[in-house]
Amino acid sequence: MTLRKPLNCIIIDDEDGAHLVIEHHLKGLECLKLCGNFFGAKEAMDYIYKNPVDLIFLDINMPGISGLEMLAAMTRPPLVILTTAYCEFALESYEYQVVDYLVKPIGVSRFLAAIDKVIARFQPKEINADEELITLKVEGEYLRINPQDIDYIQSWGNYVKVFTKGHFVLASTSTCELEKKLDPSKFIRIHKSYIVALNHIQKIKGSHVYLLDEIILPISNTHRKQLLERLK
Repeated sequence: MTLRKPLNCIIIDDEDGAHLVIEHHLKGLECLKLCGNFFGAKEAMDYIYKNPVDLIFLDINMPGISGLEMLAAMTRPPLVILTTAYCEFALESYEYQVVDYLVKPIGVSRFLAAIDKVIARFQPKEINADEELITLKVEGEYLRINPQDIDYIQSWGNYVKVFTKGHFVLASTSTCELEKKLDPSKFIRIHKSYIVALNHIQKIKGSHVYLLDEIILPISNTHRKQLLERLK
């Protein structure tokens, strides 16, 4: 896989030692560019709002505003690797769609495994139109669309709404039938009425999924556990 340019990353931690360890692990990784070191959430958030940031190495336990409180306050945070001396926040952290959860002291092999997950999020999509396109019946006509363009799918009576890039088509099918045509590694059912693309999920909070473009969808209790497992 090839990145067009290094990903911009910052470190947010109230301990000098944590900064030094992460900086040491970053040496020699041309895929990442360290753009800033911050010791509190407020100054880091101010930087993020003004500068392009792709990845945050974020400590959970910080004075004032904790790492998780910072994520809860942000509508569209960058990708996050949590770094902490405690493991009891792991389940709660998945509500914010963190890429990985590293427990201090952070070993280099575990660190590199987390970076690999980050790079995978930016992997260029390879499209084979003949294999990927699916056919939908829309207003008596047959429309072919690429599943990679689908944000989410909603049941609508005897039809389904298929949302793509802010628009939708009303297709004559059911979510169950359409689910069979989708790659299960890329889509997941979160509710009897909703299927979402995994890469469009920004965070999970309570009984709702937050997608890009400020879309909020419900999660049923039946599907919540499976969703959290898929995002690990």
